[in-house]
Amino acid sequence: MSDQVGSPDDRRPPSERVVEAVATASGTSPLDFEPTLYDAVDPEALDSLVRSGSDELRIQFRYGGRSVHITGNGRVDVSAPSEDDPSSEWIVFDE
Repeated sequence: MSDQVGSPDDRRPPSERVVEAVATASGTSPLDFEPTLYDAVDPEALDSLVRSGSDELRIQFRYGGRSVHITGNGRVDVSAPSEDDPSSEWIVFDE
């Protein structure tokens, strides 16, 4: 099952939507959620990459025990990780 937070019309940075989505999926307030996003990725770099990427951009990483997928149009999907998901590295596809 996947939780989706934010649409291409959502003006908040992708990093904020990632924290909200993972915290919500974990049943925790985004303000109280641990670990911080900085423990997984650089939030400013993530925001910059999504802003500068094409709609075909795909970013995937793990954060807070969840698999996070972000598209170039700003969609953020969070799901339970599978064995095929990366554990600590970024996977970035931009066609």
